[in-house]
Amino acid sequence: MDDAAGDGVEHAAGVGELAAAPESAAALLPRVAEMAAETVARLTADIPAYRLLPDSVLGGDLVANTEAVLKLFFTTVAEGRAPTGAELAAPIAWGAERARDGVPLEAVLRVYPLGARRAWELAAAGPEPVADPYALVTGLLAFLGEVMPKVAEAYLREQADLDWEQREHGRNLAGVLLAGRPARRAAERYGRTLAERYEVVVLRLPEAPGGATNRILRALRSELDGNPEVLATFKGEGGVLLVPLAPSGPSGPSGPPGPFAQATPSVQSTPSAPSAPSVPRAPDGATRRLLARLDTAAELRCTAAAAVAEDHGSIPRAQAEASEVLALAEDLGRPPGLYRLADLAVEYQLVRPGPARDALARVLAPLDGQPHLIATLREFIAAGYRRAEAAEALTVHRNTLTYRLGRIRLLTGHDATDPAGARHLAAALTAYGAARRTGG
Repeated sequence: MDDAAGDGVEHAAGVGELAAAPESAAALLPRVAEMAAETVARLTADIPAYRLLPDSVLGGDLVANTEAVLKLFFTTVAEGRAPTGAELAAPIAWGAERARDGVPLEAVLRVYPLGARRAWELAAAGPEPVADPYALVTGLLAFLGEVMPKVAEAYLREQADLDWEQREHGRNLAGVLLAGRPARRAAERYGRTLAERYEVVVLRLPEAPGGATNRILRALRSELDGNPEVLATFKGEGGVLLVPLAPSGPSGPSGPPGPFAQATPSVQSTPSAPSAPSVPRAPDGATRRLLARLDTAAELRCTAAAAVAEDHGSIPRAQAEASEVLALAEDLGRPPGLYRLADLAVEYQLVRPGPARDALARVLAPLDGQPHLIATLREFIAAGYRRAEAAEALTVHRNTLTYRLGRIRLLTGHDATDPAGARHLAAALTAYGAARRTGG
């Protein structure tokens, strides 16, 4: 702790108040143990978070800590001074310990007013009346004003450290699994449990102006901090998530819903489907619900692709598949959403290197050097072969569009307005783009 105040340093705002009730405070010092026991009993009765703590903490540390804080209060009031930095170090450290115990900050801070109230109740009901009730109350408030802000600061600092630790643990585990290395020992070291099956999600953050990308990353990490079972690693403007799935039974995935079953289902651009014939459908929509929550946190829709890994050894293969599907979705100009291999199976097959792809790509070779015709074909296909929508997207007159479509038919031998020709040109456009990207 930073003892900026230093030992023996008094805070002027509270000294007069604390000095006003030395006799009352000194008289209450022998009853500190009684007050501490009463306070802890009230805590466990009124605050559910404390009932979750082990008995060793409740009956040991918590009682001892409460007794020490009450003793510090009555001692400083009796001596007419504010607590020193050294004296506050222990209560502040105890507040940080409660962060590691998982006790919410609200519950940690409620200890102090509840303890103060109980101390006052016991003092007022004692056999000897309090000499100066007003002075005792004002001294109590001054003490709380000293302790509570420092405890809250220490708790939040410890919580930030814990969040960072958990994030780093998740990132390290994700890296180990994505590299195809055994991760169970590392998980045990971090106190985490690995799922048997994961859906590997390759995520692309939406484009954002200025420094908004950093804001989006912070929002996504904050959302993921609340879901530690999801392992995540981010780099640049993308990331990889490992979303745990229920175990797979003889007739496909089974078991309880995934970790996001209570979230509102997302309406994504494409339906869920298996990533390969041997891989079953994602069992519980956990990935879609997670991405919906990430979209909400980012305030923009992300583009992602997913593939199921049936065991840890197949995670690298699933990542490679999801990365290819994501790249394909982006190359095809698909809208933001979640994609799996089955969603783009035809296009995925068309872009595989080979004689068929090269033959299809050569269909559009006569359009080389005429990018406006390539753009026209792409927009016409994207518009569902509707002339008005395509012309609007191209910002040209419909007659201009008709002329360009005629040029495409003349140069390639395929008519984009004819069903058979349209299918051939759509396939050729996909192959053409893939060949240009790979230098084929």
